Amino acid sequence: MPLLAARDGVDTAVQQTRAHPGTDTWYAAEHIARLLADAGRAEEPVAVLEQHTRTGRHDRAGHLIDLGRFPEALILFQHTDPAPPPPVPTTDL
Repeated sequence: MPLLAARDGVDTAVQQTRAHPGTDTWYAAEHIARLLADAGRAEEPVAVLEQHTRTGRHDRAGHLIDLGRFPEALILFQHTDPAPPPPVPTTDL
């Protein structure tokens, strides 16, 4: 992506990356967000990472901090996934 962005521009690199099969993943979103942030497009990385709510919280929080949106970032740092349900007891017959 950085090579595409250097040659063809950030918009083209993001567009081509999103058009590639298998790029609707959290790790692709992290790369797209980093490219947008490095290009000085501060709001867009947050929007990209919001699509993957179960992952990338810390990256999204970092971008929110860069934007001065501290309360939102703090919520992401404090968020924890609910504990899994307890195992169902089994009885031996």
